[in-house]
Amino acid sequence: MHSSARPGRGQGLSRAISGLKGLFPLLLLLALTAPPALAQAGQDSAQDFLVGGQAGLYRATLNQNKAETRIVWDEGSVSSIVPFEGGWYFLGSKGITYSADLRAFENRSAGLPMKVLKIFEGNAFRLSRETVEIKSLAVDPAQPNRLALCTGTEIWYSETYGKSWISLGGPSLIQGLKAVSFGPWQGTAQHVVWVSHTIKGLFARDVNGKNGWVGVSSGLPKVFGSNIEEVSSFALVQTGKPSGAYSNGSSNGSAWNLIAGLSFLGKIFQWDQAQKTFSERYSDIKDFGGVESLVPAGQDSGFAISNGQIGRFLLTPGTGRMTLKPDEWLTLASKSISEAIRSRYDDSALCLAWLPDIDKANSSKKPLPIAIGELWQLSRDDPELSEAALRRRQLADGKDGIYLQTGFVINPETRAKYFSLIKSLGLNSLVVDMKDDYGRFRFAPRQPLLQGMDRTGEILDIESFAAEAKAQGIYLIARIVVFKDEALYKWKGGALALRDSVSGGSWQGIKADGQPIQEYWVDPYSTDVWQYNVEIAKEVTARGFDEVQFDYIRFPTDGENLDKARFPRQETGMTQDSALESFLRFARESLDVPIGVDIYGANGWYRSGTRTGQDVEMLSNYVDVISPMLYPSHFEQAFLAQAPAELRPYRIYRLGTLRNLAIARDRAIVRPYVQAFYLNVSYDKTYYGPSYVVEEVEGVLDGANQGMTFWNNSGRYADLPVPR
Repeated sequence: MHSSARPGRGQGLSRAISGLKGLFPLLLLLALTAPPALAQAGQDSAQDFLVGGQAGLYRATLNQNKAETRIVWDEGSVSSIVPFEGGWYFLGSKGITYSADLRAFENRSAGLPMKVLKIFEGNAFRLSRETVEIKSLAVDPAQPNRLALCTGTEIWYSETYGKSWISLGGPSLIQGLKAVSFGPWQGTAQHVVWVSHTIKGLFARDVNGKNGWVGVSSGLPKVFGSNIEEVSSFALVQTGKPSGAYSNGSSNGSAWNLIAGLSFLGKIFQWDQAQKTFSERYSDIKDFGGVESLVPAGQDSGFAISNGQIGRFLLTPGTGRMTLKPDEWLTLASKSISEAIRSRYDDSALCLAWLPDIDKANSSKKPLPIAIGELWQLSRDDPELSEAALRRRQLADGKDGIYLQTGFVINPETRAKYFSLIKSLGLNSLVVDMKDDYGRFRFAPRQPLLQGMDRTGEILDIESFAAEAKAQGIYLIARIVVFKDEALYKWKGGALALRDSVSGGSWQGIKADGQPIQEYWVDPYSTDVWQYNVEIAKEVTARGFDEVQFDYIRFPTDGENLDKARFPRQETGMTQDSALESFLRFARESLDVPIGVDIYGANGWYRSGTRTGQDVEMLSNYVDVISPMLYPSHFEQAFLAQAPAELRPYRIYRLGTLRNLAIARDRAIVRPYVQAFYLNVSYDKTYYGPSYVVEEVEGVLDGANQGMTFWNNSGRYADLPVPR
């Protein structure tokens, strides 16, 4: 959990990329804190691990003061490791890969959904088919031939060890599936499939039944004024005392208990089959935390990541209690192995499996490896990034500033007043439109691709403006509105505009009264639109801006006729998500400066890009900064409005920035837009004023604490609080 104390900006970001500095004292500490099982094996014995990273699968051995690593598979990324009695499953960019012996590898993604991307290679775009990201994979421990997995929208099932798959559909049309598991269900002959949804809660389904998905969220907490808290992961744990729980019929009378952890609260719940509800078994008594990567490890026990550490949980049958205690040895071993991978390969460790080979002479059955995912949680003070991403992060981190329409900074005298205001408030950055909400350039372009567009309004002299700003120590961010663009919409008679399926002409949103919405959208699938916006970014950064901020990186959401909008350049198989991912991948490969994106506040609160394609998990793969518009006025007015209601802005910004950061897995800086304007809604009518903005600022400082940008479209900032 992030404390209210402000961490040093950039602390931990400088690291030794070569060598294994400091490894010997760390391994000495490992030996001193080794769990009893390791002590039985001998503290001098080598300990083996598998590690999944962006570049492949690694084998790592810790032995005294040495960490040896080698690549064993390099055909794609590995984000999750799932061991079972018959071998291994690896999730990653190639979908599902199976291996029985870690020497031969076989893809088992046949029949699973694919995504279609447009990839820029050489001087042209080509179509690329890739496996849709698999969010979670589960093996039924009672019948290991049975597998279940979920993408963001759909659950798939196999009874053939993944050699063939059938779709079980999904419990909601809204994207947002997070985790899948097998688990008990009364009246069934075998485990059923369970799945969690970031907005809708939990669902279960008997594969052989006819009832479809059944909601089973009873007992789980809710966000005040909103939905069920997201379940991050499940573990199916055996216990020797069934006490009414589902029994798998084994000779020892053992039963399976389903437990669930929460993504944004440090809580663990257990399913009570008799009562048809979840009961809280563990809580860290904090209002933000998280329990990820639950995994069973023997009877009544297992492991999880919580609050930046790997912990060992223990169920106490019949008492309703659970403990979750830090496992210092496994935590430090994981950090050491991650650093070794980063140091030698400049790769990020995403997941890890410890291969305990303990007391094998006295055991007829070798214990399953302990597989831990979400390793980013172990390095929150020092995110594992490539050297290029690290350099960009150092530039973009800790930027507090204001947004100004370009007209406010064209006149040298006016902008000098704003520069003075920025410095007096202790701010250090400024966001200015270079292509505004109407698609107008606010500069005179030099690149041939950008010339010839009709422009209105005054033009900023970038070079003189940038020189003055840099003399004041002000970091400049160029806002570029991307897919809402009236000028490009009208270019060449609407060649790049959305099309209306009824009229055949350019599409424009229509209000309920039949009047047009004053928004003009170009085709987000168009590579011409992508290249156009990236060229703008290249030019303005070459001429003095430090960072680009893409706004309206989304699809249109308004209009009674939204269903009539057509996208002429949408290739078969492409979706909103794959269009935005294709554009951002192209932008990332084209720009070596920090890239930021603006998103709706709700799309960073929940793990869902619903209606817009703004999926924070996906965005964080390509951008350096995410700026959620967490404006209290834009949420439902009861959202987080519990007493004392005046603290609502603080809650939204503190918890909202922390949730964004967790969904992004710390890969991107979270720099929210802070509401510095009044909107005529019920909450603002009662509470808006200087203290409202102060609460927002305090929420950011006690939350992600990586910067903020104040937004007031009229440029009125004289009464802003000093944020530091």
